[in-house]
Formats: sequence, structure tokens, C-alpha cells
Amino acid sequence: MNYTSIQKKKKRAKAINTGLILLSCLLAVVFAFPLYWLLRGAFVSHTEILARPPVFFPESLNVDNFRLGLERIQFLRQLWNSVSIVVPYVIGTVLTTSFAGYAFAKLNFPLRGMWFVLVISTMMLPSAVTLLPQYSLYTSLGLAGKPALIIPAFFCAGGNAYFVFLLRQFFMTIPLELSEAAKIDGAGYFRIYSRIMLPLIRPAMIVVALFSFINCWNEFFYTMIYLKTEADYTLPMGLYIVNGMRIPNYEQVMALALVVTAPCLVFFLIGNKYFVEGITLTGIKG
Repeated sequence: MNYTSIQKKKKRAKAINTGLILLSCLLAVVFAFPLYWLLRGAFVSHTEILARPPVFFPESLNVDNFRLGLERIQFLRQLWNSVSIVVPYVIGTVLTTSFAGYAFAKLNFPLRGMWFVLVISTMMLPSAVTLLPQYSLYTSLGLAGKPALIIPAFFCAGGNAYFVFLLRQFFMTIPLELSEAAKIDGAGYFRIYSRIMLPLIRPAMIVVALFSFINCWNEFFYTMIYLKTEADYTLPMGLYIVNGMRIPNYEQVMALALVVTAPCLVFFLIGNKYFVEGITLTGIKG
């Protein structure tokens, strides 16, 4: 291979890399534009948000939109409702899915493969199919309302088999020799799980916590079904009420939407490192 052909290959590779970088930047702009539009809408005046053609950069930052938007809902009450549902849901999801993932990956029990296939097959079942029997069950047990949104988290995240699969894949990357050495030292299954496995699967646990937090925080369908009074509504429900008013001020709706979205953005940015690490490592071994 002569020097000219090597130079051509290097130029071709450099051109491909440059093209991929430009494409990535373009896609980043496209996906980030809705977030920018939300930020822009939260700070513009009522005149600017209705202007045509649209105003991309507001003349001044109108922070009163946040105060006026929060005054239109029971913010503190609805914030507490959201937190009181999300926190136990995330804890329950992380615990139950990690237990199930550990069992399917490291324990030998009869028909383990069949049970795992059965759990994974529930991913193909739409949630609307189980809504009526689930609602009937919780109503007959007197658990309708907040408990109906929290209790499923303590039964494999309310049926979210994806988290079980994700953690099982991560557990399978851990060498079996660690468990065998711990058994020789007299450790039981729970001690192996809590003292050895949990520290090693921290990135995957953070991924599950992030996903479950975002899913539960933004949940609207089930909250609309189970929460009947405005005093029990969560922040997404409060945002829906403001947006559905006869004369909505869209800049206030945008400001309120930014407040509701902010926790998800903050937690994602904090756990971004572990999020990428967990997603990468769960694909090493299948």
C-alpha cells in the first residue's frame, strides 16, 4: 500500500468523522429546540408570546409569569402530593426489581427460564388492558387513591418488567466466583445481595431510579383515574387544569410547565454519568 492511498483513506475517514459530528450537532439542536422554546415561553410577555412572526429572543425576562402561574394552582399541596407518591414509588421499584433481577440472574430454582420469559412477556401487554381489573381490585380493597399509585411499586414496579430485565443483565456481568467465595465464607443469599452485589450494581440502580422517577413524576393517566379531588392532584394534574382554563395565559402555562419539568432535568443531569455507565454495562453480557 503506497503513501497516496494511505492519505486518501485518512482524508476519507476525516471527512466521515466531520460529517458525523455535524450531523450530531444538528440532531442536538433539533432535540434541544423544544426545551429552548419552553424556556423562551416562560420568560416572554403576553404580547410577545402571541406575536406573529414569533419572537425568538424576549426583550426582557418576565419572571412574574412564574408567580402568576403558581398562584393559579395549589402549588405546595400538589408538590407534596407528587413527592409523597414519587419517593415510595422509586424506593419500591428499586428494591423489588433488584430482588427479582438478582434471583433470575444468580439463583437456581425450578422453571427459572419459564418464569423469566413470563415476566418479560408482560412488556407486550398494554397497561390499558389491566386498568379495569386493577381499578376494581384496589377499589374493593379500599385502596383507591394514593395507595393505588404507590403499592404497585412494591410488586415489581407495578409490572414494569423492563427494570427487571435491565438489572438481570447487569447482575449477569458480575463473575459467579464472587458469590461462590462468599458462600464458602458462610454468607447467605441476602448477605451476598446486600454486601457484594448492591455496591457493584450502583450504576444500574441509579438508572432504574431515574427512569422510575421520571415515569412516576410525569404520570398523568393513572393519577387522573385514581385521584378524584383537587386537593389530591399532583403537579402534572395542576398544569393540566391551568392549560384547560377557558382563557389561558400561555406564558404562565409555559412557566408552570418549566417548574414541573425542572426536577426531572435536575436529577437527569446529576445522574447522567451513572445513566450512561449503566446503559453501557448492561449490554456487555446478555
